[in-house]
Amino acid sequence: MHGLIKWFVDNPIAANLLMLAMLLGGFFSYSSVEKEAFPRYEGNMINISMPYPGAAPAEVEQQIVVRIEEAIADLPGIYQITSQSREGVGQVNVQVIEGHDLRELLNDIKGRIDAINTFPPSAERPVVSQLIFRETLMWVALYGDVDRRQLKDWAYQIRDEMSLLEGVSEVQINGVKSDEVSIGVSEQTLRRYNLSFNELAEAVRGRSVNVPAGVIRTKDGDLQIQTRAQAYDYQDFANIVVRSGRDGGQLLLGDIAEINDGFSEENIEFFMNGKPGVNLEVKMSDDPLLFEGTENARAYVEEFNQLLPPGVELKINFEAKDLFDSRFNLLTDNAISGLLLVFMILMLFLRPLLALWVVVGIATTFAGSIWLLPYLGVSINMLSMFAFLMVLGIVVDDAIIVGESVYRHQQRGERGKIAALGGTRTVMVPVFLAVLSTIIFFMPMIDVPSDIVVFTRSIFWVVFLCLSFSLLESLLVLPSHLSHMHPEKPSRVKAFQLLSRVRHKFSDGMERFAQSRYQPTLGAMLERRGSTFLGFFFAFAITLAVVISGWVSVSFFPQVPNPMVQIRISFSEGAPFSQTQKVADYVREQVDKAAADEQLLERNNGQPFIREVNRTLNGTQATVFIGLTPEEERAIGAQDVADTLRELIGPLPEAKDYSLSATMAGGGPDITLNMSMLENRRDKQQQAIAEVSEALAAYPGVFNVRNNLDTERTEVEVELKPYAEALGITLSDVASQVRQGFYGVEIQRIPRAKEDVRVMLRYEADERRTLDTLDHIRIRTPDGRELPIAAVADIQLVPGTSTIRRVDRKRNITLTAEVEEGVDAGRITSELLAANLPKWQKTYLGFDLSLDGALRSQAQFGDNFGMNFLKIFVVVMALFAIAFRSLFQPLLVMLAVPFGFVGAVIGHLIMGVDFSLFSGFGFLACSGVVVNDNLVLLERINTLRQRGETCFNAVMQAGVDRFRPIVLTSITTFIGLLPILFERSLQAQFLQPMVISLSFGVLFSSVVTLFLVPCAYFAGDRLKGRMRKWRLHRSSIERKSLSSVNVEDYN
Repeated sequence: MHGLIKWFVDNPIAANLLMLAMLLGGFFSYSSVEKEAFPRYEGNMINISMPYPGAAPAEVEQQIVVRIEEAIADLPGIYQITSQSREGVGQVNVQVIEGHDLRELLNDIKGRIDAINTFPPSAERPVVSQLIFRETLMWVALYGDVDRRQLKDWAYQIRDEMSLLEGVSEVQINGVKSDEVSIGVSEQTLRRYNLSFNELAEAVRGRSVNVPAGVIRTKDGDLQIQTRAQAYDYQDFANIVVRSGRDGGQLLLGDIAEINDGFSEENIEFFMNGKPGVNLEVKMSDDPLLFEGTENARAYVEEFNQLLPPGVELKINFEAKDLFDSRFNLLTDNAISGLLLVFMILMLFLRPLLALWVVVGIATTFAGSIWLLPYLGVSINMLSMFAFLMVLGIVVDDAIIVGESVYRHQQRGERGKIAALGGTRTVMVPVFLAVLSTIIFFMPMIDVPSDIVVFTRSIFWVVFLCLSFSLLESLLVLPSHLSHMHPEKPSRVKAFQLLSRVRHKFSDGMERFAQSRYQPTLGAMLERRGSTFLGFFFAFAITLAVVISGWVSVSFFPQVPNPMVQIRISFSEGAPFSQTQKVADYVREQVDKAAADEQLLERNNGQPFIREVNRTLNGTQATVFIGLTPEEERAIGAQDVADTLRELIGPLPEAKDYSLSATMAGGGPDITLNMSMLENRRDKQQQAIAEVSEALAAYPGVFNVRNNLDTERTEVEVELKPYAEALGITLSDVASQVRQGFYGVEIQRIPRAKEDVRVMLRYEADERRTLDTLDHIRIRTPDGRELPIAAVADIQLVPGTSTIRRVDRKRNITLTAEVEEGVDAGRITSELLAANLPKWQKTYLGFDLSLDGALRSQAQFGDNFGMNFLKIFVVVMALFAIAFRSLFQPLLVMLAVPFGFVGAVIGHLIMGVDFSLFSGFGFLACSGVVVNDNLVLLERINTLRQRGETCFNAVMQAGVDRFRPIVLTSITTFIGLLPILFERSLQAQFLQPMVISLSFGVLFSSVVTLFLVPCAYFAGDRLKGRMRKWRLHRSSIERKSLSSVNVEDYN
């Protein structure tokens, strides 16, 4: 390494070419590197979906889900099987073990399912596919004062045309019903004409058909024979002949049935600003072309709007590029501001040319990192940009340490290359070790669960590249540039003279402070080492107590305000759709009142703050999104709007669940637990649920404890009477005829426009809305008789379940709860499981309770990250032990790291921000800076000791020698991050937890480096000396004892 540094110092052209390659490589690579809001996630899940129209969840479970689970359970490569059985459909999700060939397992699963021959005849074909996650490019809403049929036709046109745009992979249509031809007939009509559903269905099938009838091969050519009688619309179906009389009379379908050629009976609606609409999700292409895709989609929307009539609009509600641009602009603007501040601070203590080369070196490091990003498969995204900011402190630290060391050698009278080589060689080893150890510390980020590593790998590779290029720049390029600095001469320019005087005043002032204030203080603390250790330990203990007691709120993700307010409402299963519509309309009215609220308008300078309101209604679920005006145009926050809405809306007693959130992570339960047991008795299950719910609700701050069995609904159960079979009637006959009337008979599917349209035959809509119809159904016997259903079957109301969940082939009960702001959900669940799980496992057969949802991901991340961090810690300690040839000094290097946590907590308290995952990343970055400073300090102490200085003098002198670079590192890191620290934008609030940990952690850790580490070194040396004296004393006693024994033996 010494030879390489000397070679670059002696060859300035090589250094300049290396710097130029890094700058140009970054410049040209930026245009080609992939850009996306978030990293792509291919996923490791296989989904099996199988519709079973009209079937209850319990029937779907037994006939569909259980058979699929049993068929695939023993296949290698499966980590977990989860399933959901809902009305009319079964879903099975297979999570694949990391590293296993997903395609191979997908084919194996298809083969096993194809071999199942016991599925119900009325079930549709299963669809087996890999769950592919594509990033959303934008959300577009088409809305206006036109009928929903026209909106749907336009939506299909938009989907087909936008899907062809460069940068767009697909467009998904939401908020529309599927087309359906519904043929409704009353029970009275069936009896009047002595018809059955089977007869009607066969009549339609026999007359609504296109059949190719072969080819006539004449000498002049082939003639295709076709029969074309397929019905496509209302008139076609109405003219179908159901029955013909001997007199030539005909009974037409339109005469006896109510035919509706329109939408299905799905309860789905979407409204935009109070008008009917369609919501379209535009997905990005597999090759992320964020800029190209967005520009193409924008141009298409603008062009399509010109074709729409007045009152109809195609509007972009969300763009991923907006997120990317806001994060990129925030980082670049604040990076420039931060670098200027760093340059100004360095100018106060170092020569201007040296400060300039340090700042240029930082920019060169980042450019070099961008250069190689594409070769590692890393895009420029929200997380990689976050990593650039996170590593800024370490990059600045490397450059300042090398630059200051060269400057110190120049102050001693050394010139040019000699000063550059001497200064670089002095700190070469600690800088190299610091970079290597920091890279190792970040390695746990690439050994976490696959659903998390897709995000953390971007952070790791940016850190790796930045630190690697920082090492090259600070040890090879920077010394070469500094070697050309000549001794400072007085300038004739008055401005430069003034700057020189100010710089000398600050620089000399720091030197005097180090000599007259810091050194005596350090000496006093060395003399009172016990008090020093006690004081720092007391500070650390208080910090832990503050965190444990909840003074600092802890959350996995930072609570960042959303640019919109989300309202989610759900009703009990089976609740009428009219109730969903009524409550959604009521909420919309309250939103209009909030928009006109005088207090909010006054605080917002009289300007409107709500941009759009869209409502999505789906069965018993209603979701309202209230988009706010851009943050820079608003004086009020999203939480202010949410608080006003919460007050206006008030309680919703009709709703089962109701949440109103103005944060990015809002809208879902804070706690999700999976409960499973082998006990199938319903009373035992309810008893277990009650115990767990009661224990969970007992914790302060926990509310709205629910479980998925709360979504029970009433079902109608039909049971065959014992003597019915004597009449030739089976349960299958009864079930089939009841199903035909209420669910319907799917006669056929006809291709029309962009979808296959179902043709359904069943009772008229009014008859399917009352139990009386079921009571008056006539069951047709094989011999043609008609019997009342009450004569052959018992009908009773029984409790049912809307959704049945299973995990690893066992029924699963999901419990959810919400917690108040500032309450640690992770701590509550940990205490709950530790205190109660053994007791419940003894009480209930096969009982298990585990985390799910966000808490499960957090726990998995914490377990993997924590275990890997411990392993890495041991590796780093071994690395330092080899470098220092000591087992004690590595402990000193790592001593200041925990105290970075103290600074981070203090910073979060001062700024009033929750401690989150991003705070932990900031603490990791802070550790890199602290390790660097400690290594430089210990290296200086060891050098002085090797020159013959006493331990006390070496510690004192090394503290003074390294005072300036350590303080400069702390000040520049803190000042450089100030622009983001006090930025109020939405994107800045994502980054502030990390910035707080890094900036405040470095400040406090520097105090530890300057005082606690020297005291620990000195105490360790004194202890070593005492141990040496004790061993010498003991050896002397042993020698005297041995000598005495020898004399006695001689005598």
